[in-house]
Amino acid sequence: MDSRERVECRGRRVVFVSDIETLPNGRVSRVDRVLFPSSVTVLPLDEESCRITLLRQYRPAIGEWILEAPAGVIDNGELPEEAARRELEEEAGLSPSKLVKLGEGYTSPGYSTEYMHIYLALNPVATRSNPEEYEVISGVVEYSLDESISSILKGEIRDIKTILTIYGAYRYCSTRQTRPQ
Repeated sequence: MDSRERVECRGRRVVFVSDIETLPNGRVSRVDRVLFPSSVTVLPLDEESCRITLLRQYRPAIGEWILEAPAGVIDNGELPEEAARRELEEEAGLSPSKLVKLGEGYTSPGYSTEYMHIYLALNPVATRSNPEEYEVISGVVEYSLDESISSILKGEIRDIKTILTIYGAYRYCSTRQTRPQ
């Protein structure tokens, strides 16, 4: 195999490359990779009631409406926290009183370079939403954390980043309620 052989395809935001590479074990193999910018997910959470807000959003890639936390890519020169605030306002029409970082990591390291930062948006206040022209959002849905966990178990919430973030919110609320005041 020729190590210079490369297949590349560009989309609006995604770049697909397929290269012949020598792996750490010495074997030569074709490696397919989706190059994608870093991103954020941000889940609105009312601390007192432990209620969350999700979007009902149409995702053309799967041809379905799904329930998910606001999310999006980090623009060039933007900090993850800035992107989380921007995405929350654009998609949900909310502004957080405070952001709490739950974690970060690769979304699908078997084929993609996407690296995601995950936040809770505490005690959000209403602003004005302004989704991108390609985003189709039919509104927001509020859930208690128990309702959202039940919806996950029933298969009604199927977006993995949202599921992970809901479990983080559940843990956040559980630990806050058991702390001495």
